[in-house]
Formats: sequence, C-alpha cells, structure tokens
Amino acid sequence: MLAFLRAHARFFLAAGLFSLVINLALLAPSLYMLQVFDRVLSTRSVETLVMLSLITGGALLLMFALDLVRARLLVLLGALFERGVGRRTLELVLDSVATPGSQVHQHALRDVGALRAFLSGPGIVALFDAPWMPIYIVVIGLFSPVLGLLALASAIVLVILTWINERTTRAALEQAQQQMRDAGQFVDAVMRNTEVVHALGMAPAVARRWEAQSGALQTRQLGIQRIAGLVGSATRFFRQSVQVVMMAAAAWLVIEQLATPGVMIAVTIILGRALAPVEQLVGQWKALVEARLAWRRLDGLLGRDAAQRFAALPEPTGAITVEGLTYVPPGAQKPVVQRVSVEIAAGEVLALIGPSGSGKSTLARLLLGVLPPSAGAVRLDGAALSQWDPDRLGRHLGYLPQDVGLFAGTVADNIARLGEAHSEEVVLAAQRAQVHDLIVRLPKGYDTPVGEGGRFLSGGQRQRVALARAFYGNPRIVVLDEPNAHLDTEGEQALARAIADARARGTTVVLITQRTQILSVADRIMVMRDGMVERIGVRQDKAAEAASAGAPAGDHPPGAKPPVLQAARAQGTA
Repeated sequence: MLAFLRAHARFFLAAGLFSLVINLALLAPSLYMLQVFDRVLSTRSVETLVMLSLITGGALLLMFALDLVRARLLVLLGALFERGVGRRTLELVLDSVATPGSQVHQHALRDVGALRAFLSGPGIVALFDAPWMPIYIVVIGLFSPVLGLLALASAIVLVILTWINERTTRAALEQAQQQMRDAGQFVDAVMRNTEVVHALGMAPAVARRWEAQSGALQTRQLGIQRIAGLVGSATRFFRQSVQVVMMAAAAWLVIEQLATPGVMIAVTIILGRALAPVEQLVGQWKALVEARLAWRRLDGLLGRDAAQRFAALPEPTGAITVEGLTYVPPGAQKPVVQRVSVEIAAGEVLALIGPSGSGKSTLARLLLGVLPPSAGAVRLDGAALSQWDPDRLGRHLGYLPQDVGLFAGTVADNIARLGEAHSEEVVLAAQRAQVHDLIVRLPKGYDTPVGEGGRFLSGGQRQRVALARAFYGNPRIVVLDEPNAHLDTEGEQALARAIADARARGTTVVLITQRTQILSVADRIMVMRDGMVERIGVRQDKAAEAASAGAPAGDHPPGAKPPVLQAARAQGTA
C-alpha cells in the first residue's frame, strides 16, 4: 500500500497544489465584495468595477479549470489504485480462500472497490481542502484580530465536534462492517446451495436466520446514524450560528468605526468557506472510516513479506517427496493429516484409498501447495513447494477436485484454464483425457457454452471436461480427487486409458478413489486412516483388500494381477 503512495506521490502532490490554488481563488468573491463596498460604491468608478469583475471572473475560471483537473486526476488515481492493487489482492485472496478458516480476506476486493470510490469521491476532496482552513482564518485575522480570534475559536469547536464524531462512531462502524460481511457470507452460502435449501424445505429457517442477521445489522446502523445525525446536525447548526455571530461582531465593529461594511460581508463569507470542508468531512465521515478500515485490512494483507522463490529452478520432472507432513486446520485441535511420509517417483501412478474423513483430499491439496503444511514439507524434485513461484508451477500441475467447478464460458475456455485457447493444445488435452469424442457431440463442440459452474452440462460431462483441463499443457504432476465419482462404465474405462497414457508420457499421477475398478492402473496403493498412512504397497486389485481399507467392493477388470500389497507401518515409506 505504501508502495502505491510512493509510486504515485506526484499525483497526490499535484492534487494538493491544485487544492491550494483553488482555495486561494475562492477568496476572490469575498475580496471582490470588499472592494465593491469599500471602493466602487464610494468612488462610483465604473472602470474599477469592470476591472474587479474581470479579475474575479478570471480567478473563478482558473478555479473551475483546476477543480476539473483535480477531479479527473483523483478519478485517475482511483483507477490506478484498482488496477495496481486489485490484481495483487486477487492473487492473495485466491491463495487465502483455499485455506479453511481464511474468511478474513474474502472481502478484500470489495475493500479495493471502496478505496477506489473514496479516491474518486468527495471525501478525499474534503481532506485536500480542510488543511487550507488556516489560510482563511489568517486572512480574517488580517482584516480584524478580533474577528480572527473568533474564527479560530469557531474552527477549534468544529474540529472538536469532528473528533467526538470519530470517537463515538468508529467502533460501531467497524462492528457494523463485520456484521455486513457475515451477512454477505451467509447469503453467498445460501446461493451456492439453493438446491439443498429447496429440496430440504430449509427456506423458512434460512429466512429467519437472515432476518435475525439483518435486524441486528439494522439496529447497529440505526444507532450509528442516530449519533452521526446528532453530530452532523450540531455541526451545521454551529456553523450557521457562527456566521451569524461573525456578522454581528463585524457589524458592531462597523458601528464602532473599527471596520468597513465591505469587511463585514467579506469575513462572513470567508468564514463560511473556511468551515465548509470540516462540515463536509463530518458528512463524509462514514465513508472516511470505511476507507480507513479498508486501507488497514488491505495493508495487512498486502504487507506480508512474500516468500522468496528462486525463479531459475529447472522444469520439474514430477518426483515428489513428502516428509513428515502434518496439517491442522485453523482453529482445530486435531490434525487432519499427520506425519505422512512417502516418495512418489516421476511417472508413477499412486492411488490413495481409505474411508471418508481419512485425510485423502487434504493430502492432495497439500501436495499441490494449495494448503500450507503445519509441519513437514512437500518437495518437488528436492525443492520445497514454497520455493516455487505458484504461477510458474501451476503450468506443470493438473488438478481435478472432488467438487468440479467450471467457469462461465465455452468448453474450450475451461480446458485452456481461461487463458488464450490454442485450438491444437485444447484438442490434444481433450484427446489425452479421452473426452474429445464426447465434446464434438455437444451442440457447438468446443465452442459450447457451459454456463456458470457448468450448469449446462451433466455431472459426468463436467467431470470429464475438468479432467481435460487437468491434462492441458502436458503437466508433470496430475492429482485426481474422485475422478470417477460421476462416471458411468464407459467413462471410467476412458479415465483408466487416460491415466495409463499419462503414465506412459512420464506424468506423475496421484489418484484418490473409493471405487476399486480403477485401481488396476495404479503402480502402488497407499491406504490412509485417521490422517495417517496405514500401509503402502504395490498394485493390487482384490476387493477384500480394498474393503478392509474402507473402500467399497466392486468388480475388477479381467486379467488383473493377483494381490501383492505389502504391508507397511503408518509412517513407512514405500
């Protein structure tokens, strides 16, 4: 965040200088009235009136031009902020949301939008104008020390009111923002699970919970608005009252022949202009507090020291070494994965089986670097995953998650990972995933829209398109989490051929499955239970062996090799 300020300091400096000239130009109408009352009316000089009018008009034109330039400059700053900070924020958010319990940063992009709006809105203009209030007070003091002291006292009282507004609303605004984020998370969760909500008749319960959250938020917002409204009304009342008092004091000085009528009018207008930015700050206080909170959250997110990654690491071969890997979810006491050690050779197919909740999917995410390990390490060609640049490493990884998610766009867009879709590479990935024939039978082939989340495709079609996405770019490591969950017999046979073809090309495949039919393609099988490795052995296909590990029994391909699973201890390495 500070890097953005340093990089664009010249823009902020220019906006500050423009504000100085604008505020000086705004003195022109007051000085014009002073001269008209004290010189033009007494001398009846038309020439003086014309010249004063031309000079004042020129000053106002300069103010108009600079105010327009300042407004456009601030809009540009907002756009530069969103462009420069937004992408980095999105990358960090994508990293954080993959970790359970990381909801703290899921609204970071909204914070970026809030700060962009603030940089382009009236709040920052008030911040630029408020520091020039002493200039107006000095000008009033030059006309009359008494009136200057009155203006100074008025400014101090108005600043105190602003401080009271800050002290009484800051904590409540922070809590209201948190409640708003919680309510947004709840609504997002409901939208993602609308089918479950409707099927299970949960709509009334969802509505009641939403009403409770919304009611609590409204109660807090009403309390904030009550305090802010009271302070805002008091500020406006005080400002108008001060101008009346200023005019009365100036009129008394005129009666006592200590000032002229022109001074009386001029100082009243100047005081109003001096106090206007402070009043505007009070009116924009909610936006100011929200922008400050957004800045603090983004600064905490972006201020982390990025891990140093050696950019010159060679292309990975696919050899994976897992050393004492343990993972404890944030806020949990019990590890989901504990003390797992295994070596996976390049080009090997390792199958992970075990009962539900044994830590297989979590281990897969750890192998990909999606989750940071609590202890131990995952090494790719000897280098820890933390040494690899995620974007560079991602090109060499393929992943088919348990919950398949496609993006709005075409089949080709999704296979190409939303990058530039090179037709040859897309078709090659589909052929390697054994899904080319299925795609060309779609209404528009590779140009068929899949809809948000892939809703235009069946579950099996989504899974097979996602499999082609995993094979896109000839990755060195492919992790498949329940890739046959929605496949029929034909689809499962195509999946087995795809895995065998990947192994022939030297691709390392980690296969998580609960169905034993696909185990014939595995070189080794690792059984997990309670987050630990129960045993590891070479390929076997006996249903009894898989069933003892918690996998369901099933038919086995003819011609499979006899069972040769060799027992190993929970911490053993194959």
